[in-house]
Amino acid sequence: MMQKKSDDAVSPVIGVMLMLVITIVVAGVIAVFGTGMAGNTETAPNVVLDIKILSNIEALADEDHAGELRGPDFQILHVSGDPLNTGDIEIQIAWTDQYNKFHESTYSASEFKQNVGSVGGRSQPMYVKMHVPYTGVDYTYGSGGMYDFYFGDVELTPGLRLTATTDFLPMGGDNNVGSWFMDAIFCSNGETKTSNPKTDAGIMKYLPAGTPVDITILHIPSNTIIYEKEVVVQ
Repeated sequence: MMQKKSDDAVSPVIGVMLMLVITIVVAGVIAVFGTGMAGNTETAPNVVLDIKILSNIEALADEDHAGELRGPDFQILHVSGDPLNTGDIEIQIAWTDQYNKFHESTYSASEFKQNVGSVGGRSQPMYVKMHVPYTGVDYTYGSGGMYDFYFGDVELTPGLRLTATTDFLPMGGDNNVGSWFMDAIFCSNGETKTSNPKTDAGIMKYLPAGTPVDITILHIPSNTIIYEKEVVVQ
């Protein structure tokens, strides 16, 4: 009698081989993507920041304008930790005004470099003001021993502060109730609404003391949030 051949053992063998092939392929893909991602991302800086939104405050110390300037301000202080390249961060702002209107704005260094309307020559709302020893270098911004370094062009280290202070607002005995720079930062489309900071509050009409504002700072190269907090306007 002729015996029938059995194929019972063939299917399990083929199944095992297919599983091995699939496993090897998947492992290879993961290795490729893992290597690529590791090579293209940076580690987020370990940094402590303190952020304030001020409805009215005296401008930061300035040899030329000491005690003469008051107005709204937005400040980001580097408290401690690693140096932070301002060109690597994106600031995300979200808030609801007392008229129940929602506002949001997002800024990276390239977006901050815009013409902020009638601002006396300043081309972006935030900068770092610091003393620089004279070295013969012709710094573009500022005068005397105090120089201005724009957002995106400076590395923050402990003690340095990004600010939208009132240096370029009208000077005199009266307080400035508005600010072109605060308009550019907190308006949903980055536009300026203030015609005269002394008499026109602009966006500050909707952003009085006590208003909660959600602030998020993203470190772009590592796609990591390094600051996320609700800040109340003072």
